[in-house]
Amino acid sequence: MRQVDEKILLQKEKMEEFEKQRFAKETVEEEKKQSIFDGTVQIHKVPVRFSERVLLDGKAAMWMPDDFEELTPEAVKAIYILGNKPDVVFGNAYLNLSAGFHYTSHEVPEEYMGEFGKLAKMILAKMGPKVKIYGQKVRREGEHTISHIELVSHTVTDAVYNIMFFSSLEGRMLIGFINFHYKYFDRYHVIAEEMLQSFHFIEEE
Repeated sequence: MRQVDEKILLQKEKMEEFEKQRFAKETVEEEKKQSIFDGTVQIHKVPVRFSERVLLDGKAAMWMPDDFEELTPEAVKAIYILGNKPDVVFGNAYLNLSAGFHYTSHEVPEEYMGEFGKLAKMILAKMGPKVKIYGQKVRREGEHTISHIELVSHTVTDAVYNIMFFSSLEGRMLIGFINFHYKYFDRYHVIAEEMLQSFHFIEEE
C-alpha cells in the first residue's frame, strides 16, 4: 500500500511540474515565435492546428483552430446572460479562446466605417471602470474598411481581453470579436492578432 501511495505522490508531483512548465515565461516566449499560418502551434504545450474557416454563408473567412465548433444557442445564452448575444460563437473545450460574429440590421455605408471604431471606443469608454480601452486601428481589406478596438472588460469573477472588429457587409454592420481571459494575455494576444489579420471578405474574390 505504501508503494502505491508513493507512486501516486510521484505522479502528482510530475503533473504539477508539467503544469508549471506549461505556463512558464520561457515556454510562452518560445511558443510566441510560432505562427498560426504555419498550420500547427503549441499553446501552453498543447498542439493546436489552425486553418481557414469560411464563414457568414460564404461571404467571409478567418483562420481559427480546426476543432472550433459553433456553440449551441443554449450555451451562448448562458455565457451572454446580460443580453447582446452574438449570432454565432466558436470555441472548444480546452482553449480559453473564442470568436464570434453579430450581423446587425443597422445600415452603415462603407464610407463611414473608418470612423466607426472611434465611435465604438467612445461608447464603450462611457460604460465605466469595468471597461478599459487599449487601442483602436483601421485597415483596408480589398474594398472593405475594417476598424477594430482592443479592450479589457470585467465579469463578476474574471477580466476578459476583447478584440472587436467592425465592417460593413452588404450595407449592414458586421461586428466580430475574439476574446480570452486576460491572465493568458502573454500567450493568446499574438494568436488573436493573427486571427484578426486573417479575417477577410470573399464576395469580390
